[in-house]
Amino acid sequence: MNKLNIKIVGLGEGGARAISKMISEGVGTNLSVEFLTVGNDENILLNSTARKNIFLNRDLPTVYKSIADAFDGAKVIFLVGGLASNAARAAIPIIMSRAKRIGAVTVAFVCRPFVLENNLRKKTAEQTLAELRGSVDTLFAPPAEKFFVFRINQPQISLTELFEVVNEIFCQGVEIFLQLIDDNAGLALLKWGNATFGYGEGATALDAIKYATKFPTLDADDIKHAEGVFVRLTSGKRLTLDSVEASNNFVKNQLQADAEFFSQEDVDAALGEKIFASIILTRNTKE
Repeated sequence: MNKLNIKIVGLGEGGARAISKMISEGVGTNLSVEFLTVGNDENILLNSTARKNIFLNRDLPTVYKSIADAFDGAKVIFLVGGLASNAARAAIPIIMSRAKRIGAVTVAFVCRPFVLENNLRKKTAEQTLAELRGSVDTLFAPPAEKFFVFRINQPQISLTELFEVVNEIFCQGVEIFLQLIDDNAGLALLKWGNATFGYGEGATALDAIKYATKFPTLDADDIKHAEGVFVRLTSGKRLTLDSVEASNNFVKNQLQADAEFFSQEDVDAALGEKIFASIILTRNTKE
């Protein structure tokens, strides 16, 4: 069992929902993971299923101490939630400062607000995003509109249904990144800068990676302009070399000549005949 101290923290109401999803799905079961939520709404924290909840009240010294104590000894810190919340704005600078002090690797799965949201929330999100860009090791920050694509065939979609989509994607994203960690040496694979990811299933490795590269949160030119790529194939039984090469070459043939490429294969008997593929792309962009 991996003994690295890993913290996964939900920011505000959206983060608390995502954390509850991860706990119910058993994310990080075989790792030393602790789930936390931080927020400024006591009712949300009271309903949180996380083991530890930090209330962002006006007593700043207490907040600082609570966060410092909660992340003490952490090797990896995941941040999950929306960028437009006051909880994210207040907590992220403190968490990132603490992470830097203790030398923890940080990965953020956050969502930018809708185009039609009010200007105050947009401004809050922009300020929080700027804070993250300057300090986090890996940043996944799609606009909220990206998540509508998953329910594109539904003429009407409720906010609850949209939140469920976001929770599922963040849950899968954190799980994909957790799978990269095997020991301290594996922490280098979590430092991707500005990143995005996709995943999919198929009857063959090639089919699975094709689905992953068409994942709705990916843009059409993300692979073409990627500077670093990581592909992971998981199957019910050991894949043949030809099938792995076919999958990897499908991605490599779309990359720039100087792009870095990494791949990994794993076996999970629970998948049966299906193959699950995930892909992480990194690109140094301000967008």
